[in-house]
Amino acid sequence: MINPSKRIIWVLRVLSSVALCISIYLAWVAYNSTGVAGCGGGIFDCDHVLNSRWSKWFQIPVGAAAALLYLAVISALSFCGTKTTDRRQAYAWRGLTVCGVAAGLAALWFIGLQIFVIGHYCSYCLLAHTCGLTIAGIILWKRPLGGRATATMSAISIVCVLGLIGGQMMTPELQSWEAEYHVVETPAMPGNSYESPDSTETAVFESPSLDSEDVFAAPSIDD
Repeated sequence: MINPSKRIIWVLRVLSSVALCISIYLAWVAYNSTGVAGCGGGIFDCDHVLNSRWSKWFQIPVGAAAALLYLAVISALSFCGTKTTDRRQAYAWRGLTVCGVAAGLAALWFIGLQIFVIGHYCSYCLLAHTCGLTIAGIILWKRPLGGRATATMSAISIVCVLGLIGGQMMTPELQSWEAEYHVVETPAMPGNSYESPDSTETAVFESPSLDSEDVFAAPSIDD
């Protein structure tokens, strides 16, 4: 087993922390059904992406699953490159390899969905996917467990991502509704001068003619 430098480990920590924060925010948005700040309209429409069937895994927001994944990455990194036993470091690098490669494969899957299926992009998602791809690239480049063990752990990652894809395939399409509004014109009342709302003239309503002296007069009683 070859431990990467402390600089590489800190790079992995920063990337996983950024992806964790984004995943927590997107999971919070999904659970509370609120809009995504600064990402709406046009081709970059986060709400469109997060409301598609591909944003769920058996009715669970994928942001929540991603948050757990990156939390596992950060936890594994806490045992890498420290003064712990070789056995603990080996377990930590195995877990990190599985989670890191899975993050990269999942990133490729979700980026492909946005390009070829959804047709819209989520800037927050793309930033988190970029972190996942970079983490996977560093792990496959350094291969701290060696080539054979890294290939074995990567195979486990592939199985995990296939489970993710299968769950999304089984998730039903989210229902959507389209609201239609109809304007009802108010008919003109007899005795009133009325113009339709489309007219540029001001509508005039004439009050009934009353004798101003008799309006406030007290009632008269005949003897």
